[in-house]
Amino acid sequence: MSINLGIDCCSKWTSVGLSAGGQILSEIHLNISRRQSACLPEAVDNLLALTGNCLCQVDRIVLNTGPGSFTGLRVGLSYGLALAAALDRPVVPVNSLEIIALETLPFFQGKTLAPVLWAKRGYVYGAIFRSQPGENRLFAVVEPSFFSQVDFLETISREEVHALLILEKERHYDLFSNFPSIPARDTPSGGSLSLLGDLFFERSISFLEAKGLYLRPPDIG
Repeated sequence: MSINLGIDCCSKWTSVGLSAGGQILSEIHLNISRRQSACLPEAVDNLLALTGNCLCQVDRIVLNTGPGSFTGLRVGLSYGLALAAALDRPVVPVNSLEIIALETLPFFQGKTLAPVLWAKRGYVYGAIFRSQPGENRLFAVVEPSFFSQVDFLETISREEVHALLILEKERHYDLFSNFPSIPARDTPSGGSLSLLGDLFFERSISFLEAKGLYLRPPDIG
């Protein structure tokens, strides 16, 4: 029975989770913003202590590879890939937009979904996924990309999206007000992410191959 460690640092929240046999064993969520690099190793140690496991028992490292917070993404990837290298374990990459869509999939079987994340003023990270009834898989109609809000509006109009999945409730996307929108979860779930290690085990790659999905350069100044 494989043990998966999920690491998600792509927002102000840091979430880590452990799963085995299709069940979440433990997870920890921390709103630590810029202290992620200092607190992430301790969070993983505490996570393992909750279940009496040790790092040597982890079989896969499941990483949220972005898009999202530039600093958080860099911290999560650096730590997760260092663990994978030290333990000689594979990495299972999953992107942020796919995670949001997968979490709502049970309620939208056979529908076309558009998860969206705020990137900066006037811009979003977005994608469009289509599901098949009875399947836990998504087909990417539009791959995760960096859009102006106007361009994304045109894209979701053209693709006949059934629901817009918005992560940040405090953000106002006035241009999208005519689309049915569903508030996604407030905090990431490292436990749910770790479960995706089983669903996407065929994606397993070496730590040398894993890359962050930054989609745009960081803001300077």
